[in-house]
Amino acid sequence: MNLQDRLKALTDLLRPWSELWSRSILQNWPESGAAYPEAWLPYAESLDDEGERRLDAGELPGEPPRSLYSLVLALRELTALPWHEGVQRLTTADAQGLNAKKAHEIERVLALLGPRTRTIRQAVDIGGGMGHLARLCVRTFDWTFHSIDRDAALQEKGRDWLRRARSLPREKLCFIHSSVEDGPQGEIDPLFSGQDRVSIGLHTCGSLALTQIRKSQQAGLLLNFGCCYDQMDAARDYPVSRLGKAHALPITRRALFLATRGRHHKTEAEFALMKRVYQQRFALDLLLRRKFPALGFVRAGDAPKKLYAGSFAAYARDRLERLRLDVGMTDAELDSFESSARLEARRIFLYHLLRDRFARALELVILLDRALLLEEMGFQVELLQVFEPHLSPRNIALIASRAEISS
Repeated sequence: MNLQDRLKALTDLLRPWSELWSRSILQNWPESGAAYPEAWLPYAESLDDEGERRLDAGELPGEPPRSLYSLVLALRELTALPWHEGVQRLTTADAQGLNAKKAHEIERVLALLGPRTRTIRQAVDIGGGMGHLARLCVRTFDWTFHSIDRDAALQEKGRDWLRRARSLPREKLCFIHSSVEDGPQGEIDPLFSGQDRVSIGLHTCGSLALTQIRKSQQAGLLLNFGCCYDQMDAARDYPVSRLGKAHALPITRRALFLATRGRHHKTEAEFALMKRVYQQRFALDLLLRRKFPALGFVRAGDAPKKLYAGSFAAYARDRLERLRLDVGMTDAELDSFESSARLEARRIFLYHLLRDRFARALELVILLDRALLLEEMGFQVELLQVFEPHLSPRNIALIASRAEISS
């Protein structure tokens, strides 16, 4: 299935369910729960802890309702992407200073770039930090490499690393302290232009991916991994392609948060922590609704992780103090309320697990729209899964090359 057909099929599948994925469950509770098919909640409530974790991982244990089974199966088929299997192993020296996630990503990016860069001589990296990817590309491909970042401290660490390197041609790696922004930037714009240049964005937050695409229209090769879709402007940054505009979905800020959150393969401990965090937060929301109905939905913010491991009373006291609210309850009364609200809080949690089935599909709609924009610019485009999701959940590579480069 080509990119255009995939986008049409995904948007056609998602559009009838927009009431589920475009709105926040908690902010619109209890009306938000009424939008779900009647049979879905009893099925979710029938699951034990392991069943909930399997549902979170994209499985449907037990006997799911036919409508849910059909939807999840269709979503799974339309979000399936081929994998890039290559790995260029780093030596112990090359991996020095890299955490497991960064080493994993660089090993796969190097292997991905290798066969696609026969005519590439120069590279530019957005958000290059200390230049780990840059120095390894210089060593592997003998490129002249410009690493752009707005964090001067990180770049200075990279320069220090470069000064101590014995086998790296230092003149081939240049650090540029700058932000990459829309509009003309005379100092950096030429770095993105030229058939012998590759433009790299390894996890470009929000609309920065679109900025990279626009600046790289004359590049020979572009590699982008998107992330943090919740930092996009829903009205400005989607859709951007002609076909995307013809098949646009009602993407809201809440939908962008959902697209960012999609992450399967949680460990048992990670899932247990997520469940604990949600249940504490949902119980607090139910308490505030009853005590202060005029306030409507109240953003409680993220609490220190250690609070979620303790009693509800300790968590609630911390959040209430931050919000400057007094519910006039003792710790025992707070814990008693949490116990009484546990069933309703679990229902909210289960609706979140059901809603999360749409996360990967929404992410792919955003990426397909960007891919089609690149096709309109004359690029040949691929979408591949590259990183293991448990290490790097935003693992889809957008690869755009000119015909004369890829041939």
